Amino acid sequence: MVGGPCPLRAALTGYLDYLRLECGLAANTLAAYRRDLVRLLDFLFERDLLDPGQVKPDDLTEFLARQRQSGLDDRTLARRVSAIRMFFRYVSVEITRGPDPAQFLAPPKVASCLPDYLTPEQVTRLLDSANGDGPIELRDRAILHTLYATGARVSEVCGLTLTRVNLNAGYLNVHGKGSKERIVPIGLAAAGQMRRYLESGRPALLRAPTDRVYLSRSGRPLSRTRVWEVVKIYAGLAGIRPELVHPHTFRHCFATHMLENGADIRSVQEMLGHVSISTTQIYTHVDDKRLRGVMLKFHPRAAV
Repeated sequence: MVGGPCPLRAALTGYLDYLRLECGLAANTLAAYRRDLVRLLDFLFERDLLDPGQVKPDDLTEFLARQRQSGLDDRTLARRVSAIRMFFRYVSVEITRGPDPAQFLAPPKVASCLPDYLTPEQVTRLLDSANGDGPIELRDRAILHTLYATGARVSEVCGLTLTRVNLNAGYLNVHGKGSKERIVPIGLAAAGQMRRYLESGRPALLRAPTDRVYLSRSGRPLSRTRVWEVVKIYAGLAGIRPELVHPHTFRHCFATHMLENGADIRSVQEMLGHVSISTTQIYTHVDDKRLRGVMLKFHPRAAV
């Protein structure tokens, strides 16, 4: 961005403050919006457009055309369109009180990709591959069980604190996206593995006072990157191709296996922390795919 204050720069600062203070968006989400909108402002500054009221629909269309020409995939482009539309809706209401130049921007259609997931047998093999009684092994086994038993995001598991864990009652208080909290049940098997880690593994890893549940070898709060590596290691030990498995795979498995075994979609939505049920519905498509496979395999006239 060019130096010096300008109305567009001030509008962006105000908008990001609005998202952080009024909407409570998470830091990672804010950073993504900032990156997308800074790219747009850089483009507008090249055209000597420094005021939000100067921006026309053609300017935004040209920006998105250049983004596509640069090789941007449809999913990223759709996110960028969403960021632009939200920004100029804010600008038109709070600043210019005039026409919204992004009102008719249409995002590209993004193909709905079914999430990768493991069979229950594969998950069992993966969980069983984490054996041993050392503090690291206890920690890793507890993490894998927690991911699968709760469907929590890896950032939510890494962010768990001791005060958010109630194993006697069988639930975790998860701090999710947008600083939203939700209660997630945890089954007996996973609760047992977590209790073993808290009693025998965590004290051996603790170096300085901290309330984080999962700690690194050096006693610091465990990072998402390290959990990613842990999942890859045990996937390999379980005979599953590591490139096909990542921490989010457990979230997909949790939702898919719950629905396959008769859980209602609203309950799964609540446990996953999805704002919209449409986000959860993709797992019903996974189940439809499985059911079709069963039909094709076993119906006597399925292939006729």
